[in-house]
Amino acid sequence: MLKFLKGLFKSEPEAPAPDNLVLFTPTRTAWDAKTVVKLFDAGLGRLHVQSVRDWNVRQYEAFLQQVPEVFWDRIVLEEQPDLVLSRKLAGFQMLPGDRIPPRWPKAAALSMKCHSYDEMRSTPKGCRYVFLSPLFPSVSKRDYVPQRTHREFQVIVERWRAEGGCPVYGLGGITPQNAARVRELGFDGMAFIGSVWEHPKPVQAFLELERAWSGKDARKLKRKH
Repeated sequence: MLKFLKGLFKSEPEAPAPDNLVLFTPTRTAWDAKTVVKLFDAGLGRLHVQSVRDWNVRQYEAFLQQVPEVFWDRIVLEEQPDLVLSRKLAGFQMLPGDRIPPRWPKAAALSMKCHSYDEMRSTPKGCRYVFLSPLFPSVSKRDYVPQRTHREFQVIVERWRAEGGCPVYGLGGITPQNAARVRELGFDGMAFIGSVWEHPKPVQAFLELERAWSGKDARKLKRKH
């Protein structure tokens, strides 16, 4: 009965933010399912779960069981493509050189993280979107800095689009202070890691990033977070 009453007063999740604003789970910083749920509740539209050392399918299953099923279609895995299909997750992130898994359905988005134009050109035609990094000095990885100027990144994006390439999202060192610059360079979206996970209030950090990207078109939230 108590659980039922709590359910009556539980706030509805916020409408999801655009899925071209992507949060990656970190590889060097702690993260947990409880925070992930809070981020989804605040409207996070797309989460990429990077490979976790020593995790097998059971650990991924355990993580999903801690997340309400209503949010599963916002989750992308970098491993376990079979789990992506069986749990109807948002998609699968391939590694450069990977081939599309056999009989892969169009409903499950494929993506790839790239570090150069050549890697972008090597992506299979079935990719829904790609990431290009690092765009700015990393927030969480020391000495992980861009190898190109912003003008060079802009030219890459323009050429990629002229050749009919899929949407490309900027990744690496993105913060609320430089998010608008990502749009100015022509990227179709952006992804972030350390600026959220290393912030004392990850939900607020995500919302600040969204507002910086969207400007006047930012979502209207039902409540404070």
